[in-house]
Amino acid sequence: MGSSLGSPKKLPEVDMSGKTIIVTGANTGIGYETAKSLAQVGARVILACRSETKALEAIERMKKEHVEEKADANKARVKTKVDELDLEFMALDLGSLASTKSFAEAYRAKGLPLHVLVCNAGLIAYGTEEPTADGFEIHFQVNYLSHFLLTLYLLPVLKSSGPESRIVSVSSLMYRFANWDEADFQTLKTRATSKKYANSKLYQIMNMFSLSRRLDGSGVSVFSLHPGVVDTDIARREGQQMSGASKTVLRMLRASKIMRSSFDGALTTLHATANPEYDGKSALYFESGKPQSLSSLPRSEEKQELIWKYSMDCLKDYVTEDVLSSELTSQ
Repeated sequence: MGSSLGSPKKLPEVDMSGKTIIVTGANTGIGYETAKSLAQVGARVILACRSETKALEAIERMKKEHVEEKADANKARVKTKVDELDLEFMALDLGSLASTKSFAEAYRAKGLPLHVLVCNAGLIAYGTEEPTADGFEIHFQVNYLSHFLLTLYLLPVLKSSGPESRIVSVSSLMYRFANWDEADFQTLKTRATSKKYANSKLYQIMNMFSLSRRLDGSGVSVFSLHPGVVDTDIARREGQQMSGASKTVLRMLRASKIMRSSFDGALTTLHATANPEYDGKSALYFESGKPQSLSSLPRSEEKQELIWKYSMDCLKDYVTEDVLSSELTSQ
């Protein structure tokens, strides 16, 4: 969330023909509009989602809307480059490191290039303190750690598909409310859902800097962004309920008219993903469709390296520093 008012600037006319893009959590909200728009400008888009049923329904809906927008230019919100959308579902459950690894291995086995990885999926898990099957706090894993693992496994494909490949993380201005505690990176000491969410978004931004340093000269750029206050279903997940106070805040935000539509929220993602203005640049944080400054905490290289080391310790059963070092330094 955040307090940005109005809509971000429109995406300039772009042509992503020949590009292959993965969008996590692409069956709803910002991810849906991101995937659809990128397909409309020519990209082959992989919808990486937990639910096959929901993803396939989303694909059919995207195709139907595309036909309608082709027939009525007033409905179109991007400059369409194709007659038919190239969309594909692949199963990914970010609540499971094993599923995340399996997804990456299945993708690599396809032999496809990967020009952009959009780490969009995220949650606010109201009403639960249950850890994931891997034993991690759910916001820490779903919003941050599993995306980190996914990125590491797909780095070879991103590098070989460049130059100008991109990694884009949908973070949040909520990072400003994170609580930095080196003895409690998973925010287990607090029951405040907002703090858990804020910390996971902080780590996404810090990881952008850490990866960007390690990928310098590789042809892979790393970006993060705040999409604005967007009316999505980020809080909806099976077996979880929003608190009464949270529902009240949501109603107030909707009534205030400051919430963006999912497409307006996706516009910032689209700039970070497809705008050629940012070719050759890296470690940029976007708000309202353009790069913005960050507070001091996420910019601390010392702290970035601390969360990097902690994250690698969490992933020690899936990736080793030796293998990772080789991949990050070889050009």
